[in-house]
Amino acid sequence: MPELYQFLLNRLALYHNLQYDLQDDKEPELLFYNLKDEVVKSYLVRDMTADQLSALLESLGFYKKSAKGEEVPKEFQHFPLKAPRDEL
Repeated sequence: MPELYQFLLNRLALYHNLQYDLQDDKEPELLFYNLKDEVVKSYLVRDMTADQLSALLESLGFYKKSAKGEEVPKEFQHFPLKAPRDEL
């Protein structure tokens, strides 16, 4: 899982509305929640590269900052907006 750690250390902070929850007893996965805190989609990420994780997040509409600490423009505060419609 070196690629996953690479992503967590160097890229996670660039994405808005994304947080990391460490649970050693679970398979690493990316979970998407609706407004009711229900999981609507999940992706196993153990074998994904940092570039694949970035591409997935960007394809799903996550806003990516150009540098850590950069302010997120007001119009992107509620992103991601692309959601699997059949699962909401």
